[in-house]
Amino acid sequence: MTRTIGLYGGFFNPLHEGHLHVIKTSSESLNLKKLILLPTYQNPLKENQNPKSIYSQISDLRLQIKEPLVKVSDFEHRYQMKSTYDVLKKISTKCSLNSFYLIIGLDQLGHFHEWMEYEWITKNISICVIYRPRYDGFIENSTIKKQHPNLFMPNLAKFINSSTPCFHILGDSGVNISSSELRDV
Repeated sequence: MTRTIGLYGGFFNPLHEGHLHVIKTSSESLNLKKLILLPTYQNPLKENQNPKSIYSQISDLRLQIKEPLVKVSDFEHRYQMKSTYDVLKKISTKCSLNSFYLIIGLDQLGHFHEWMEYEWITKNISICVIYRPRYDGFIENSTIKKQHPNLFMPNLAKFINSSTPCFHILGDSGVNISSSELRDV
């Protein structure tokens, strides 16, 4: 497989050490040529958590992220995307999703079955799940793992060399921090 581009979405409010860990871990482990950060326009499972304008958010993110392969995109806002499904469908009209990894945190794996058209997402893009402390229960107890245990690749090499669809949980250490906790301080 020649997946060389990572897609990583979120509110990034604020950008913190955990996000930077995801960027570094996924870039290095997956040997990405490009990692596209997609600040969320609207998450159907959460209320909008960023009072700043998208242009202010993107400017701040670009100043904070020093990795040359990271591109911060206004794609979700430009097209007013309301879900990961919408984003991936739009991308798939321009190019094959076989070139991409969807990168999510382990906390999202536990809610993946609540995502709009999650089955379509599962069938159309390889998903790299970055380990996060406190969410170990999501590995075996997630609905998606119970529904599709065969899609979970046990090691990184097998994941990289497998065709879509597949999942891999990357790493066994992570950063124990969240944006919501930082906002509550």
